[in-house]
Amino acid sequence: MNEIINEYVRVIVIFFRETNPWVIGPIVFIFGAIFGSFINVLIYRLPLEMDIVFKPSFCPKCKKNIRWYHNIPIFSYLFLGGKCAYCKERIDISYFVIEILTALCFLLFYVLYGITWDFLVLCIFFVLSLPVLIIDFKYHIIPDELSIGGFIIGLFLGLIHTFIGFDNNVNITVSILDSILGVLVGVLIFGGIYFFSFWIFKKEGMGLGDVKFSATIGAFLGSAPSLVAFLLSFIYGSLFGIILMIYKRIKNTKKIKLLSYFKDFNVSSDYLTSIVRVYTYHTELDQLKSSYIAFGPYMVLAAWTSIFISHQITDIFLGEII
Repeated sequence: MNEIINEYVRVIVIFFRETNPWVIGPIVFIFGAIFGSFINVLIYRLPLEMDIVFKPSFCPKCKKNIRWYHNIPIFSYLFLGGKCAYCKERIDISYFVIEILTALCFLLFYVLYGITWDFLVLCIFFVLSLPVLIIDFKYHIIPDELSIGGFIIGLFLGLIHTFIGFDNNVNITVSILDSILGVLVGVLIFGGIYFFSFWIFKKEGMGLGDVKFSATIGAFLGSAPSLVAFLLSFIYGSLFGIILMIYKRIKNTKKIKLLSYFKDFNVSSDYLTSIVRVYTYHTELDQLKSSYIAFGPYMVLAAWTSIFISHQITDIFLGEII
């Protein structure tokens, strides 16, 4: 059975490799734009816990279903002038940017690796990781559909790679064993931080979504590259986190001072009104002083960095030992 599957795969790969790149390139770009449109669906619907498969596309403003010819990636946005065909409200340009970005990245993967197993896995990981970066940055959550779903997909790809066999020339192409080891590395590191924070500080030092997504990265990258990715994520998080914390503190200092003038709101003849005012004051003050940082975006950036440079990093640090 494996021989038959391998033969089919070999024929398909040879066909794409021998076809003129100027023919395959535009096809890859179009498919990238289509998946970019799907990424937009994930980003909008997953935080709202909406169906991402069967519910037709609709305008977020007027809620009318979008006709197919108004829903062609990239082209429809340009043709409609960035506005809804019905209510004429402005469509967020991020939809257009994500479609273009995904199409260009798919095309870049094709230019670098051709139509190979590595190309396929890179595209799948991109479709999973970009929504994680944006959703976690905006809403401070990583949906299970992306973390747990990505973990399962990563293991499945590792299983296929092991039993069918493909050229292994990119860090992201791993066997099922290395995929499982990568999951264990991620869960041990991030799960350890999660439970250690609860034990020592009595609060989350890292979101549970980050722990789950570490399993996705481990499943796709394998043990050594995922370890590099996790170390880089802490470096990225520290650098960007310090900058973001300073910015937030400076931005919110005036608001905190202004709000502090109303700390005597508890003086009121109406007891219930006093309680509400005091609660509102302390809640808003805590929110302004807090500097919670979404860690998912740094994990995504670190994973993509590791995909392309982890071999060089491990050679530098382990080359002398080996």
